[in-house]
Amino acid sequence: MKLWRGASLIWAAALALFASAAMMPAAAAVRASLDRDHIAPGQSITLTLTADGNAGKPDLSPLRKDFDVSGVASGSQTSIINGNVRSSLQWSVTMAPRHAGLIDIPPLQVGNERSAPLRVLVDAAGATGAPQAQASPDPSAPDVATRGPGKPGDPAFIENSVSTNNPYVGQALLYTLRLFYAVNPVNASLSLPDADNGDLRQIGPDQNGMQVIQGRTYRVLERHYLLQPEHSGALHIPAPAFQAQTMPGMIDPFADDLDMGAVNTQGKALDLPVRPRPAAATEPWLPARSLRLSVDPPAAAPRAGEPFSVVVHEDGVGVSASQLPEIVLPAIAGAQVYPEPSTTRQSVDGGELHAQRSRRFAIVPAQAGALRLPEITLPWWDVGADHAAVARLALPTLHVEAGAASAAASGTPSAATAASAANRTAAAAPAASLQHWQIATAALGVLFLLALVWGWWRGVGGRGQAVPAGEPLPVSPAASPRLAEALASGDAAQIARALCEAAPGPRSTQLAQIAQRLADPEQRRAVLDFEATRWQGDGKASPAALAALHVAFVGGARWAAAPASAATPDPLPPLYPD
Repeated sequence: MKLWRGASLIWAAALALFASAAMMPAAAAVRASLDRDHIAPGQSITLTLTADGNAGKPDLSPLRKDFDVSGVASGSQTSIINGNVRSSLQWSVTMAPRHAGLIDIPPLQVGNERSAPLRVLVDAAGATGAPQAQASPDPSAPDVATRGPGKPGDPAFIENSVSTNNPYVGQALLYTLRLFYAVNPVNASLSLPDADNGDLRQIGPDQNGMQVIQGRTYRVLERHYLLQPEHSGALHIPAPAFQAQTMPGMIDPFADDLDMGAVNTQGKALDLPVRPRPAAATEPWLPARSLRLSVDPPAAAPRAGEPFSVVVHEDGVGVSASQLPEIVLPAIAGAQVYPEPSTTRQSVDGGELHAQRSRRFAIVPAQAGALRLPEITLPWWDVGADHAAVARLALPTLHVEAGAASAAASGTPSAATAASAANRTAAAAPAASLQHWQIATAALGVLFLLALVWGWWRGVGGRGQAVPAGEPLPVSPAASPRLAEALASGDAAQIARALCEAAPGPRSTQLAQIAQRLADPEQRRAVLDFEATRWQGDGKASPAALAALHVAFVGGARWAAAPASAATPDPLPPLYPD
């Protein structure tokens, strides 16, 4: 019995293995074929690869030695015959030879299998070697564009060009592709260009229009690419290709191509010699057609202690926006500068790439009089004249008017003191000045202790004697250094925290409530403006709002006293009322 059971198990395992082997797909066989094996220079051919079973993607890298691959289309097919399932994968590769002569197409790897080698002849008599179906065209056949560069009058053709034929390495080029088609395309594909020695990427959206050429109406698709050579030497861009099936119902209803057909056309391949960077070039390396600097001056005459704005622009032709360097305004004697983030934009005009970078600067002058703004320079390389150039911007000298008279009457220190307190320059002071500051610090500590004793006496010994409502309280000596340090850091969160901690009365984290406790209208306005600009963007206050806070709080915060009714609260009702 045991022997019979063992034999049964062996037979069952053998049958299972046999069934599994019968159900397993056969090894993927790869077949290769060409639509024609004799073509003229400039024409393209289609290589078809067919693999049975579940094969991987074909390795087309061996083709790129002698051909420009402009498009690859894939499909699958499954059939069931007498219960047997058979599947196959197919790839159609459109390619154009790079040179004339007899070209061998090497075996191509698909999964674990390889295709058979093929051969194509490229010479001037290539049209005579076309297949018989193409040599004797049917008069009723649809209007089909020839494989190769099209021309006006064809159902579709491509125009492609580059803005410069002899560029420098790193130069921004404009590659323009225009597709003209007078058919209704179905399942259309336009191959994307590629560069073997440069960065090529599309810029801007596609532009669509219509144009009548030789009495035929074409739809026009225009597309722009930014091309930047990465190395000197040869730069090759394969020819773009367009493939589509056509449907009846043309743009031109009187055209002859009203039957189902196909269109297959391509543009031209481009080869550019890329020049290396010249030895006379300076940093930064910025090749361009033209480059200029300009400035938008302030709308009104600036005033001492008050911020005003200027906007500096960089405008370039034949340069991308990312190539324009950041605008930096040098230090200005007698003023503080607060730069804002720069903005960029680029466009295509007249077959050239135009770019602009702009940056706004908030400037706070320290005193009245002449304010001389420094010159801005930007070195670049003029590719038209082929020599180094420098763009210069001589900023105007501004006349700064005196600030508001109320600031001097209220004893508020000047804007120069504000700038000094806000930025805390790192210059070393003389020994005598250091001694003066030490004496002032000791005196401030004594005054602080006296203020604590006075406050205790007011709260305990002098209970019932309230400060009249509306009278400004003295500046808190302990809060002013922390607030000044926060203003100097420029951190919006730290400034808001310092203002909330310095405010007398109930604890609050709302700057709107803190502003109502200030006695100085300018300080209230500065705090509210600071809070408004802080939450308009990403939580960071604008440079103009920070500059206004510097000026308003340079002498410390002036707080308003609490109402008299709040100074003598009755914590408990009387135990024995009358």
